[in-house]
Amino acid sequence: MSQKTRLVGVMNERNRPRTDDAEAAYQHLFDAIVDQRLLPGTKLTEIALVEAFGIGRRMVATALQRLSWEKLVVFIPNRGAYIAAPDADEARQVFAARVAIEAGTTEAVAQAADPKAIAKLRENIEQEHKLRDQGYIREAIHLSGGFHTLMAELSGNRVLADQVRLLVARTSLIVNLFDNQLGLAGWHDHHDDLIEHCENGNVETAVGLMREHILEIQDALALDRRRPVSFDMVRVFARG
Repeated sequence: MSQKTRLVGVMNERNRPRTDDAEAAYQHLFDAIVDQRLLPGTKLTEIALVEAFGIGRRMVATALQRLSWEKLVVFIPNRGAYIAAPDADEARQVFAARVAIEAGTTEAVAQAADPKAIAKLRENIEQEHKLRDQGYIREAIHLSGGFHTLMAELSGNRVLADQVRLLVARTSLIVNLFDNQLGLAGWHDHHDDLIEHCENGNVETAVGLMREHILEIQDALALDRRRPVSFDMVRVFARG
């Protein structure tokens, strides 16, 4: 068995991610989905994840089950767990849900125009710009999706914030799955303008721009084409 598929002995205390329980394993997997280290259709074997994280199979199973409830992992009978690979119809539904929900969260933030909330949004976008300038594209992608999650959190509605968090992760799978020339480049477009409109209390303008921003991401996708992917779990979770 090649080193690419055989993880025993490859993960060790130096390169294994810090994982003590099912919650930590779940978060590592969730983050790897959002920043495109785990690709749609990837098979997740318990034994490989046990080796990658250094925890028991029961904890790994718990983490995978939670991801399944969140529609980020699917279990196929007699085959195992796989990273979800949404079809075109599901992709359109995800974007429609985002437009509906994020219009509301943006409206709440713009109406409040809270200086502390605006400062948090500016800090997020400044960190993202810095990471992009330094060439840390994966990390910048994570913050770009995190902008939408942060906006939802700042709306004060925890239920909507939870939904946006999951929809952002599913969007990452969709963007990765369907061939498009822009990739996630468009995720950060309009963020600076959105902050400015929220700061100035331009509610209708901010809501309209958020809708436009999300629909532009959808329109950049080629939902009639799929993009081939490859996977190496060691590369995904190794820490150098």
